[in-house]
Amino acid sequence: MQKKKDRLIEITVDGKISADEIGDFVFIQQELEKISVAVETLQLWCERMIDNGVIDRDIYRRYKESGS
Repeated sequence: MQKKKDRLIEITVDGKISADEIGDFVFIQQELEKISVAVETLQLWCERMIDNGVIDRDIYRRYKESGS
């Protein structure tokens, strides 16, 4: 992932995406979309587990508020 981040910075640093950079740019964008979908899915799963009582809501809130 670090290499992809570095490449994305390299591509976008000049504010232009050239023809020889577009392939890498699109690939990285697609990978970011996949990561975004995975994160959203996990967030929904967590919310469902809290709503269903599988995860104790009060304990969850305490941990979340304490930053642990």
